[in-house]
Amino acid sequence: MRIGSKKARDFALIQEESGIQVGISATLPQAGRHAAHLLQQQYDQWLERDRFQAWGAFKREHFCIALGGGNTIKAQYRAWLEQHHNSIDWLRHVRFFFLEETTGESGWESAEQSLLINFLVPLAHKLRRQRGIRALAKTLGLTAAVDEDDIIDAMAATMIYPINLAAARQALKNKQPRKARQLADQECQRYQQSIQEKLGATMAFHCIVSGIGKDGTIGALAPYMPELAIREPAALLLKKGSGAFRVALNRGVLVNAEQTYLIVSGSLKLKVLGRFEMEETADFEQTVLETPLRLLRETREIAEKIYIFADEQSLHFDETRFEYSERGQLVQNKAETRLGDEDNGVHILLLHGFMGLFSFANLLIRLPSSWTVSALHRGSRAKFMENDEIFPHYARALRKAILNQWRKGRPVPVAGHSIAGVISDHLLLSLLKTYDSDIPSYDKLKAEDRQLVDALRVGGIIHLATWSPCDGPNTGENVKSLMAHLRHNAELDYTGFETIYQHDETGKLVPSHADALADSAENLAGLDRFLRGPLSRPLINGMTVGLRKMLDTRSVQQRFLNADMPYVLRLVGSRLLRTASLYGMAKEVNAALHNPVEYQNRHLKALEIMLAYDIPFLSIVHQDDFLVSAGRHREEHAYLVARRMDKEGVKREEDLATPCRLVILPREADELAPDPLNPHLLVMSTNREGSSMARQITAAMTRFVNENLVRAIREKRVEPLTSVARWQRKHGRGKSRKVT
Repeated sequence: MRIGSKKARDFALIQEESGIQVGISATLPQAGRHAAHLLQQQYDQWLERDRFQAWGAFKREHFCIALGGGNTIKAQYRAWLEQHHNSIDWLRHVRFFFLEETTGESGWESAEQSLLINFLVPLAHKLRRQRGIRALAKTLGLTAAVDEDDIIDAMAATMIYPINLAAARQALKNKQPRKARQLADQECQRYQQSIQEKLGATMAFHCIVSGIGKDGTIGALAPYMPELAIREPAALLLKKGSGAFRVALNRGVLVNAEQTYLIVSGSLKLKVLGRFEMEETADFEQTVLETPLRLLRETREIAEKIYIFADEQSLHFDETRFEYSERGQLVQNKAETRLGDEDNGVHILLLHGFMGLFSFANLLIRLPSSWTVSALHRGSRAKFMENDEIFPHYARALRKAILNQWRKGRPVPVAGHSIAGVISDHLLLSLLKTYDSDIPSYDKLKAEDRQLVDALRVGGIIHLATWSPCDGPNTGENVKSLMAHLRHNAELDYTGFETIYQHDETGKLVPSHADALADSAENLAGLDRFLRGPLSRPLINGMTVGLRKMLDTRSVQQRFLNADMPYVLRLVGSRLLRTASLYGMAKEVNAALHNPVEYQNRHLKALEIMLAYDIPFLSIVHQDDFLVSAGRHREEHAYLVARRMDKEGVKREEDLATPCRLVILPREADELAPDPLNPHLLVMSTNREGSSMARQITAAMTRFVNENLVRAIREKRVEPLTSVARWQRKHGRGKSRKVT
């Protein structure tokens, strides 16, 4: 079976913008089979054509594979055995080499032994049953008087070119480390010379098959190894912390292979996969040091030789739970979590937009590796609540999660997308007795409320294209623009109203289009009446059951998994719709929109609370957001900055002690696209600008949080963090009095 054939139509290799090719399979065994099919194709092409133009006699006669270790490679061995034991002439043509070997390390499984046990021995069993022992013996140049053990020994001697560290291993056992090093170095030189004699100075294998480590390790190349800088193809001698020695093939060998197959499984791999794929604004070699796998992205030519075969589990993050008690009942909220590298470091909490699931794959991957990142789910309780209760409930869950981490001594920034802005507002409003009461001074707050303010002062609040009720009428204007474009080819314009706010007699913001805001409530009254009716739940739940039944079919799932979009985002389509509650989404939409005038007042009150308690604030929005007014964000920013400068007695925004930031993402294309959703989606956008937007967003968030932490550490509100000190050194901000 070939990839692309009718039998394999549920699988596709998608070439990413970087050049790498990625295929997602439902399970690891399937990923192994898909990789095996590609290897069969490469072997057939070599056999029929390529070997006649190959350098050297050895590469003309032998198909050369370099193997890594690890459990994922075993899926490849099983696939070779099950489907390709006869279609490839293993004995005559295939020769195996290895990316690394050791004199002995705790938990080490030799790639050579794994190949023997999981492939060569069972292959010998299969071939003996099919061809007979005499025919095998003749192929291997043995006499007829042999048994299966002789066949296995001969296959190993013929097909395997090992890294032989037995002598060095014995020297270590005899407590002779100097002699062991000398012997290991000799073997390292011998192995390099042997490969160069067979494959040439480039040491270019036909194929490399490897897994990857959760930290981006490939072969023996781990983060921050100085040997990562060596580009000339060679074998390396590495001294390990245990006193062992390791012989390994280096970066130059890895990038010179004609094709490289990476077989990936497990939820801990998504972070490194994402960092491998994404474009970086930082120095490339620095990203290689941090994630060695990225060395396979050095050039487009190298990237196009890379094939990733991943199982669906590798597109998932681990789920964690935040728990608290409410009215005597235990409330559990799940979160997709990517653990950070720094103990007691930043733990940023992300709040999804509508539906509340799986939309933060980009940020979970891209935010600094030192941070722990949790994308909070909504839970299932809200859909049974009244409209006025839903968002306060979400805010209480967020409050509990913040306090849980803050009390452990961890900085806890909060970032919300789209409708999560309403949750952020209610979080701030929870500091008041009632929504319309005066804002108390800090020292008059309850102890728990002071803790919440302390946490927010350190971490800050980040709004990612967040929505407020004023955006509803503005979207109506954008709908008119889109319809005029579709019907009459009028020029597109998503700016909506020219102004969103005006100032009252006290200088505070009030909506400019109060009538339109009030009218929007009447326009959505039908949704509220429908959801209160007896048929709403069974009708919507029936639709949900039908949708999930469709999505439970393997062919549909595979189409989602292999859609032409960045693979770190494919889980959004394949998993969200199988999990989300459409009734819960309808309830949430209705709760957000049912009383827009009151909700807008609460939003403006939340801005005043941030001012009163000196909470850092960052707002990010695209200039062409269809659903959220960039103009509103700009006007709110101008108001907050003016109020903050007046409060602090400074004349420039950059001199503010408590930052109030705005990032307006520009359109990269000359013309506005008719697609109304991608600019709003920001962190999960699938258009050509998606990666660029994600880079700008993560850069702005990283800077904002680190600058807040610099101040907090200087003021001894949190303990010093290595990641913050490293960031200061990198950005030259270590000696500045104020962070700008």
